[in-house]
Amino acid sequence: MNALESFERLIGARCEAPLPLLEAAASVALYARQDFDPAQVVQTVRTWGERLRARIAPDASSVSRLRMLNHFYFDELGFGPDEDDYYCVDNSYLHRVVERRAGIPITLSLLYIEIGRAIGLKLAGVGFPGHFLVKLAMSEGALFIDVFGRGQTLSAEALRARLKAVLRGSDEPPLAPYLRAASEREVLARLLRNLKAIHAENEDWPALLEIQHRLVALLPDVPEERRDRAFVFERLQCPRAAAQDLSAYLAARPEPADARQLRPRLAALWDAAKRLN
Repeated sequence: MNALESFERLIGARCEAPLPLLEAAASVALYARQDFDPAQVVQTVRTWGERLRARIAPDASSVSRLRMLNHFYFDELGFGPDEDDYYCVDNSYLHRVVERRAGIPITLSLLYIEIGRAIGLKLAGVGFPGHFLVKLAMSEGALFIDVFGRGQTLSAEALRARLKAVLRGSDEPPLAPYLRAASEREVLARLLRNLKAIHAENEDWPALLEIQHRLVALLPDVPEERRDRAFVFERLQCPRAAAQDLSAYLAARPEPADARQLRPRLAALWDAAKRLN
């Protein structure tokens, strides 16, 4: 079984089904590197959770557990933001984040959530625009945590300010829609799209194709990912595969905004594919 097949088995075929997020995220980097074992990454993180759980009193409050999590994660384990080389692919490869103790918001948050859940905290990821956050559900309300900011909790005013900075042009954007808990599939998609942006910026088409394969498998109901894979196939001079993906996109979105530009492009791809026969 190759790396893509292993990933597809982990995520499953049904979008509504939960997936093992930690295992799937740890396996992503296998498209680029084979010098690590995703199962060992998972075991390391779960061992950390067990270590911290052994210190927690059964009657400890959520606030107390959160304080202990922050001390353990940031001070003892030494995790922190990679602000010097934010767009380095290592920051999106979970095994390298574990090794280096540095990452970007989504990878740092993913590990933080896993350890926090092991000690009984109701943590979830939040796909906040521009900067992934963590939500802690408590009986008295929710806390929003910036793991990239070393566990800083954010007030409603701070969240609104961040949202306005990202969504320019809106005087007072509604906050609540951006604070819902993200599903495992949404978290994994955001991780993959970070890598997608990095490889596209570097024009690393073979690596980008690997990411697009995973996004198409993860999000079968998002035809735009097949469209984007078509563009990568085109760059790699695979016109038949590109035409098939572009046809699937236009069939799923009969009149998208880009249809006028894409239909002639699709015809040219089919012509190029025929010439290869």
